[in-house]
Amino acid sequence: MFHSQLIMDRTPGEHDCLMPTNLSKGKTSEIVTPVGPNSNLAGIKQPHPPPYAGAPFNQTESNPVPGEIQSSMIQKPRRVILNVGGDRHEILWDNLARYPYTRLGQLGERYRSLGENRKVDYSSDDEILNLCDDYNLTANEYFWDRQPRTFPFILNLYRRGKLHFPEDLCVLEFDEDLQYWGIDELYLDSCCQIKFQQKKEQLIAEIKKDEEFLSSHKEEDFGKGMISGMRKYLWNMFEKSSTLPQKITGMLSIIIIVLSILTLSLSTVPELQVFKCKHDNESFCEDLLASDDNPSPGQHFILTDNEILETLEMVCIIWFTAEYLIRLFAAPSKRKFFCGVLNNIDLLAIAPFYVSLFLVQLDTPGRLVQVLRVIRILRIFKLARHSIGLQSLGFTLRHSYKGLGVLFLFLSIGVVIFSTLAYFAEREDNSEGFGSIPQTFYWAFITMSTVGYGDVTPKTTFGKVISVITGVCGIVVIALPIPIVVNNFGLFYEEQKRQEKSVKRQKALQELKDTENSNSWKGSYMKIRIVDPLGLDEKKGKIEEK
Repeated sequence: MFHSQLIMDRTPGEHDCLMPTNLSKGKTSEIVTPVGPNSNLAGIKQPHPPPYAGAPFNQTESNPVPGEIQSSMIQKPRRVILNVGGDRHEILWDNLARYPYTRLGQLGERYRSLGENRKVDYSSDDEILNLCDDYNLTANEYFWDRQPRTFPFILNLYRRGKLHFPEDLCVLEFDEDLQYWGIDELYLDSCCQIKFQQKKEQLIAEIKKDEEFLSSHKEEDFGKGMISGMRKYLWNMFEKSSTLPQKITGMLSIIIIVLSILTLSLSTVPELQVFKCKHDNESFCEDLLASDDNPSPGQHFILTDNEILETLEMVCIIWFTAEYLIRLFAAPSKRKFFCGVLNNIDLLAIAPFYVSLFLVQLDTPGRLVQVLRVIRILRIFKLARHSIGLQSLGFTLRHSYKGLGVLFLFLSIGVVIFSTLAYFAEREDNSEGFGSIPQTFYWAFITMSTVGYGDVTPKTTFGKVISVITGVCGIVVIALPIPIVVNNFGLFYEEQKRQEKSVKRQKALQELKDTENSNSWKGSYMKIRIVDPLGLDEKKGKIEEK
């Protein structure tokens, strides 16, 4: 007796009307076929296969079983077993022939060339192995040592002519499998074509950015010599923040920057300033200060900074100078160092102090010295070295110049139009702030920017109507390019965070490789000991005796 079973060549899960109960989705599926009592399975690549090798079942002519087909009537099987990574799939040979230029299609063409009598030409065995990793002609099974997750979707193309992209798979992995099986991505259905292309392009762009970032931030070359190690240590101390000493250095730098800004701000408070005599007769100035409870700068006095604040300022300058010189000394590339934006900000933070000292010695007018001292406020941008947010802001302003240019263009057009209308509306009432069109620019800009100080307001009814229209137009004009700026800021911020993670991941991977290489060297050393133990055993015996 034998058991028969109805087989439907469709992808599992497609609601077939009849489905074998012993077929599991994505797992090994066993097909119960008519088996005679004398059937047997040959091993892989039998040197002398039976004349009908590859048939789903074999019978012997001597002991036919009732109901079985005689061997003389056996034809080539219509089905083939495709084993991918241990998952076995069955499909009709005719379905594989639908796409003859693919890997499976060429396998089908190879199968057709065997002829009706299945006489295998083993001289062309390499041709089959070019299409698969192994095969068993007796079992009619072909094997590929690959991951099997994408294969059901690929096999569905041969069955139904539809290729879909699963969202839970890596897009590059799926693309690599398509290339291996010789299937063009153009076969993807329209519902998955756009999604596949977008994910693929986005992922390739991100990988390219990571590669460029890692190549630009690869291990610096500090040369060779006695001081190369010290330069590398100092450079990492001020440029990186992975170890505890580096984090302490970065935190100390932030504290000094904040202290410098506070010192600059407090130095302008009158109560913290000190009166200094303008001439040499200091006793006369002291008498004036003693007699006047509320002195003021004038003919005899000038206001100078508090000594404590000056001391703090000097400490900050010493730190900034030492930090800049150490960076310059330890920099692996002096050209890149001087071209760096953050390094130029560091130079601008300390240059005004030394220039002002030089100008004071030359009796330069105090106004110029004060201007140079105001430039000290640029020190606040030194925080950008320690803040991704500030770096993102600079990137946003640099890459959003088109959007910002459109914003200022729209504002300029609106200011000119509404200033002209407001001027002619308020001219007869002689309203303050509307004396001329250029003078009205201030009111129009403040109104369009939705700030509205209220120091300049129209008096006439027509002027008030124009004011309302100006404010509404200002809201619309400003709202248009702002999303572009915000989007650039968010993209760069996320990019910076991702690049930081890439650097850490690359460093961890390199450490893992170094560890594996070290263990591999130890393993090879142990192998040498095992292979050639003659001298070592002798030494070992001496050690054991001791």
